[in-house]
Amino acid sequence: MRYLIFLALLFSAAGLRAQNAFTEGSIVYAVSIGPVSGTSGFTEHAGTYTLIVKGAQLRKELRMNSGYQNIIIQNSNTGTIYSLQPASGQNYAIQLSPRDMQDRQKPWQNFTMQESDGSMKIAGHDCRQAKVTYKDGTTSSLYYAAGLTTGDAGLFDRFPGIKNIPLSFEYRNEEGIVMHFAAEKVVLEPVESALFRVPPDYKIITNAEYKALRK
Repeated sequence: MRYLIFLALLFSAAGLRAQNAFTEGSIVYAVSIGPVSGTSGFTEHAGTYTLIVKGAQLRKELRMNSGYQNIIIQNSNTGTIYSLQPASGQNYAIQLSPRDMQDRQKPWQNFTMQESDGSMKIAGHDCRQAKVTYKDGTTSSLYYAAGLTTGDAGLFDRFPGIKNIPLSFEYRNEEGIVMHFAAEKVVLEPVESALFRVPPDYKIITNAEYKALRK
């Protein structure tokens, strides 16, 4: 009887250790963009997408080979969110509200996820295949890391509330363009706090002020 209890405790503990929470570290994804059918455009429009996490702090950084970049830094404890926009003469840190981010995720909320039989190893992690179906009937496919979890509902814009980290996924739009993400590197180690601060050469302005500047 003691032997059976020991085995139960052992395998229970092993199962817990197999789950790693993504609470600090980074994930670098290769990004490619092209039409749903065919492969033209996937090498012409390519780049990287980097997620960096340190507790309640998050940095999302998209850099494309066209020169386009989009950087979001946010702190869920303080409710501060900035979009860093470099510009000739003056760089801007546009202050967004949590409501702005929630509204952006609203079309993708309350999705359902159905597992498939497919599996593969991505960036050193065992991943399972799944299909996501949204409220409007559109779908998206992904591979998620079975042993890598997150409690941050806003970590992935189009998978709000997902529990396991997707390491390969796609975003589609109504024009038939698909954006592919495939993780190249997952690093679970401490990161610098400076990555989550507004750089000193950026001017902080509101979203309304930034929109006025662009008119």
